[in-house]
Amino acid sequence: MPNINDSLAQKLHPVRFPGMSRKMAAIVGCILDRQYTQPSIAELVITSDGCVLARHDDDIGYNDFIGASSDLERNWKRLLDVAGLTKDERQLARRKYHQHITTL
Repeated sequence: MPNINDSLAQKLHPVRFPGMSRKMAAIVGCILDRQYTQPSIAELVITSDGCVLARHDDDIGYNDFIGASSDLERNWKRLLDVAGLTKDERQLARRKYHQHITTL
């Protein structure tokens, strides 16, 4: 039986969501500590004005503008809603989201 991290990664894997953008796939990979895209996102930050920036694996700084933090949060919640997560998987997904996105 897969552990909760593996089952969460399976349920949120971008191949299950054909309409998912490459950018969202990279974000999901970053949050779940998986590599779904090349290049992958190593870190995500939210700036004081609510912008989400990403640092890719080979970058020195946060060189990729993702969008507004409100959009990211809304899209993440929608993904969790449609993925068929258990209560424990949903809690883990929320925890990972908050662990992997830094607020400046």
